[in-house]
Amino acid sequence: MLGNKLDLSTVGGKIKYYRLSKRMSQKDLIKKAKINRSTIIRYENNQAIHSLDICNKIAEAIGVDPPLLYDKYLKFIVSDFGNKIKTIRESHNLTQKELGQALGVHRKTIVRWENKVDYPSREIYVLIREYL
Repeated sequence: MLGNKLDLSTVGGKIKYYRLSKRMSQKDLIKKAKINRSTIIRYENNQAIHSLDICNKIAEAIGVDPPLLYDKYLKFIVSDFGNKIKTIRESHNLTQKELGQALGVHRKTIVRWENKVDYPSREIYVLIREYL
């Protein structure tokens, strides 16, 4: 019954669903996660860009496995995204420079992603998905 009232396709909907299913108030979550009230409200209402770090804190405070809260982007950056990007690039016969030009980033950025030193932004992820 709880799931029918919430949009479980969004990170915020999932946070609220799991929080309520554990019978936690926002106040309980704020205290346990050590995150300020406005952040929790903005996250639950999908009014903030959901970060991996904050989602992990919230999941831990609620007592659920973090990937339960993730959207496709967060799942991508916790996956073996470096090899995925390299595989995409190679399957399209692109050099790192060419993929960088297609995505609007420097070749060194592609190198950093492939080596998992850094990860793409949400905006760039949307462009990468076109190659998937």
